Amino acid sequence: MKKFGILLGVMIIVATFNMVLAQDTVLFEGYLNKGDAILVGPLIITLNDVQKDYLTNQYKAMFVIMKDGKIINANYTVIYVPNPSKIQSLLEDPQFLRAMAETLGYNATNPLSYAQFLAWLATASQEEIADAVFKTINEHPELGINKEDILMPMRVPQFTYIGENEIIELNVDGQKVTITALEIYPNGARISISGPYEWKASLIPALITTSIEAPKSVNPGQEFTVKVHLKNEGALKAKYITVMVSPVMLNVGSGENQSSTGQALAQALSQSGVVQSALMPVNTSIKYIEFLDGKESATLEFKFKANENAQPGVYPLYVTVIYFFGVGQNIQQMQSFNFVGITVARDSDASFVIESIEKPKIVHPGEDFEVRIKLRNVGGDTAKDFLATIEPKGSLNIEEQRIQNAQLPQSNLPMEAKTPILVANRTDQYYRAIVEPNEEVELTFRLHVSEDTETGSYPVTLKLTYYSGDSKDSKSQSFEFSVQVLRKREAFIEIESIDMEPKKVDPGDEFTLTIKLRNVGEENARAFVLKIIPTRVPVQGEIKKVDLSSLQNLPIQGSQAISENLQEALNQILKELAKRNVDAFLPIGEDNVKYVPEIAPNQEVTLTFHLKANDRLENGIYPLRIGVEYLSSPDDSKISDERLIGISVLGKEQLIISKVSTSPSRVYPGMHNIEVSLSVENIGSGEAKYVLLIPKPQSPFELSDTSEQIINLGTLRQGDSANAVFRINVNEDARGGSYKLPIEIQYKDALGNSQKIMLNVPIIIHEKPKLVVENVRFDKTPMQGEEIKVYITVKNVGGEKASSVMIEGIVKSSQPFTLTKRTDYIGNLKPGQSGEGVVELSIDKDAVPKTYVIQIRMRAVGDKESGDDNVYVFEDSIKIPVEENTKQAHTLKYAGMGVGFLVVLAILATYMKRRR
Repeated sequence: MKKFGILLGVMIIVATFNMVLAQDTVLFEGYLNKGDAILVGPLIITLNDVQKDYLTNQYKAMFVIMKDGKIINANYTVIYVPNPSKIQSLLEDPQFLRAMAETLGYNATNPLSYAQFLAWLATASQEEIADAVFKTINEHPELGINKEDILMPMRVPQFTYIGENEIIELNVDGQKVTITALEIYPNGARISISGPYEWKASLIPALITTSIEAPKSVNPGQEFTVKVHLKNEGALKAKYITVMVSPVMLNVGSGENQSSTGQALAQALSQSGVVQSALMPVNTSIKYIEFLDGKESATLEFKFKANENAQPGVYPLYVTVIYFFGVGQNIQQMQSFNFVGITVARDSDASFVIESIEKPKIVHPGEDFEVRIKLRNVGGDTAKDFLATIEPKGSLNIEEQRIQNAQLPQSNLPMEAKTPILVANRTDQYYRAIVEPNEEVELTFRLHVSEDTETGSYPVTLKLTYYSGDSKDSKSQSFEFSVQVLRKREAFIEIESIDMEPKKVDPGDEFTLTIKLRNVGEENARAFVLKIIPTRVPVQGEIKKVDLSSLQNLPIQGSQAISENLQEALNQILKELAKRNVDAFLPIGEDNVKYVPEIAPNQEVTLTFHLKANDRLENGIYPLRIGVEYLSSPDDSKISDERLIGISVLGKEQLIISKVSTSPSRVYPGMHNIEVSLSVENIGSGEAKYVLLIPKPQSPFELSDTSEQIINLGTLRQGDSANAVFRINVNEDARGGSYKLPIEIQYKDALGNSQKIMLNVPIIIHEKPKLVVENVRFDKTPMQGEEIKVYITVKNVGGEKASSVMIEGIVKSSQPFTLTKRTDYIGNLKPGQSGEGVVELSIDKDAVPKTYVIQIRMRAVGDKESGDDNVYVFEDSIKIPVEENTKQAHTLKYAGMGVGFLVVLAILATYMKRRR
């Protein structure tokens, strides 16, 4: 009974030990870099982020744990976002659209203003439209719409960061799993994972992630490029990669259902069911890559076209990736999915521009002449019920003119004498039912010049009215041109061109004004005088602000508010009183008058003035009045005229780069996705429009795959600045030092001319340690069945001290070795310094004699004194030449002979015994 009790106690202890072992088996203990993932049983554990907690001055890590494609360690919160279908239904409601136009400041009853609103709506971003919708609901309660009616709930995951020695504990299908952060570094962590003993842990074999680069908005009929960026985040090679881009979600099926995969390929190839889709492939929607190694990236481009008949809206493009990993019977199929939304929007409603106007340069009183006008519909929609009307200033149809003249008393001036230009056609209108986008329309009108019209320039207006597309509100446009009337046998001086040098003028700058004149009349112009008439403009004078802060101490209620309001009012009055009228432009070193004795018909004369812009002017366009006087043959009649021209004082732009920073702040060779932040500032006095920033990195830098290629900075006025962010990679073999990263900046200046400049961004690359295996030696010759010590000399060939250097031996399961001592600590290695570590190997007695290659992993921490506390991991390989153990072979040989001899003796003894 006593023995039975002891035995029972032993069984209980063993069972308890097995239970503890089953619950608390360490499945993995090692290092993960930020972004790395590991497979543990059915879980995918990813070190997603590392941040510094400045309150405790410690780093904390965030892990994302997934099972069956679902996140299991997140706390979900619900937020409410706009429901796209309900937003779309509101935008299809004419009543809501009119209310929305009024909310945004457009006049819904004015066709032109409403058309501008619709043009904005076609190009606005989804966020801008959503903001406008909610603003409309708030300001128009009579619509009877609540915010809750157009919102839908969305679950958003939230994660908890853990510090060193903190634990994440999960219950997975009734089994306990714990993740402990042993050490946390800025770019990685050493963790320990415990769970059921039957689970296995391994780095993800192959995992392809995708990112999609596509234009946010396209027009119907436009071709565009979709770039699919692939990256194998796993450790093993992904093979036979098929990438399919389709406007419909493809039914791929599971890895075991190969027929479903074939159907998906067939569907993508034929684009079955999407012939009338808004987005259609131009060439092919399927591309193939033979393989991607671990951590390797690739980019594929697909051409698509937006259907000409596509309605405005957001249409998805789905990216399906099918790939395999493993070999032989262990090959497995994997899939990944992604999608991007493409907005199809029309550029604008129907809109017309004048292509050309053909008319006589000079017409004479009493003459008929024709005006031919070519218009083009440059909008994105059809113009319906197109009506063009020509309206000379104060004109009437000739027949209507005669009727009205007949009704006037003889003493009154005839109406005909009051109207310089008349419409000679029976109608002053042109009608057309439909004008398609990009279609040209040619109009011809016949006009008449009244007999008593004086010499001069007379305006003529062309008015257009039409309906754009299916809109029920008409649009209108007006164009104006002039007709030069010249009484016969008179001189007429016309200004042909005005040039400025330099083209850009700052306040206070001197410039040259060149005026080209031509006598387009039929007689000589004598005693010609051209003078610059002084033009005075208001400018802000200097003021000294009033300070009434002492009134706040008065013993009356509200003294502070009284003093502030009074001070603001007085300063405003002083500002207005300080305005002064000054001459905008003054001649420099010469008179403001130029004389020409005589200008013959068709003769050209060039006059030059040297002027200075007043240094108190602000940027803008200022008037310059020009007076013209001359005598016209044959009767020496005096002709005086005054012309007005605009002089642009717009300043000169000067763009510089400032506030450069990188994230992380210290840049090392081999780093990827370094975020470069900078500001582009305009320190000049001019304006730079449509500013584009294009990074042009050169070795040792290159643009990251995830970086913006072109960054739009908008318009930069004087003193404005704009921020830009892009990402770069640094070559592994880059040397430490200061580098300049070229940046190209394109923009249009104040005159509308395209400009391009190159600026440099300073980037400092810091040195980092780099460990290599310098030498290998053995304590004895590696032989079958022996245990050996492998002494490994490691050298720091980098430019920074390597702290806490450790080496670790790695052997494959197929190699005939057992690591009896896997790791060794070497210590600190300065640049160029070497150190030695040792690992111990046990060689199998049946190992095949040959040279084997095993991996050596070297791990070090940067020089913390220099601010580098990153963990660096390097790998190298060494050779182990295993020789045959002849001593062991001879021993086995003699033992075999002895055994054989004993077997023979036994056989002989048995034979002799039987004979007896």
